[in-house]
Amino acid sequence: MAALIYHQDFAAGMPEKYSKVLNRLSHKDSVLEVGCHSGYFTKVIMDKGHDILGVEKDSEVVDTARAGKIPVICGDIEDAATILSLNKKFDTVLFMDVLEHLKDPADVLRRTKSILNKNGKIIITGPNIAYWSARKDLLFGKKNCDDGGMFDRTHLHFYTGRSWRALVEGAGYMIRLFEPAEGLIPLEHIFKKIPSLDFITGFIHNAALKYMPGLFASAYLIEADPE
Repeated sequence: MAALIYHQDFAAGMPEKYSKVLNRLSHKDSVLEVGCHSGYFTKVIMDKGHDILGVEKDSEVVDTARAGKIPVICGDIEDAATILSLNKKFDTVLFMDVLEHLKDPADVLRRTKSILNKNGKIIITGPNIAYWSARKDLLFGKKNCDDGGMFDRTHLHFYTGRSWRALVEGAGYMIRLFEPAEGLIPLEHIFKKIPSLDFITGFIHNAALKYMPGLFASAYLIEADPE
């Protein structure tokens, strides 16, 4: 099923990015997950006791989510009518790898303020086009877009750390957290297979993400609230 190319199976464990987002949710938050796809992460949030609703415009994967008893509405978040139809406010609105797919992400962020509770916040994850691996691909002439990944064919925008900040702040938000969501150093997957190098590999990984996130973060995690 072509529509499920973005589905993720957490049976073997949840990637770091998702764990970090889950840890940013307060106890029993009301959450709106924009672009929830098949609801694979929506279910995790729901199982943690949060009151969650998903929004997804692909009717095919909406049917998949609903078959799994996941609360989701079918709608395009760029359509003002979709936001109006929610008829409630949320503690957190979650955009996981979504904004780079939208025609006008700044407009969506501005309109999202109307559905945030007092002290509500947004949480964003999004790719870093300045990641070392993406630079390598561009250096060696990568031109073809993929189904998924940094060069996903449905990406309409490509952001660096600086331009992610500009997008969120330009839409009228105060950034409270901005950090790498995930990343790798070159050859890390090989070094981690060598037990004697595991500790030093982890140390270099953490230092690289802390001191040079613009190069080694493959994605960012952003938490912000309206100014």
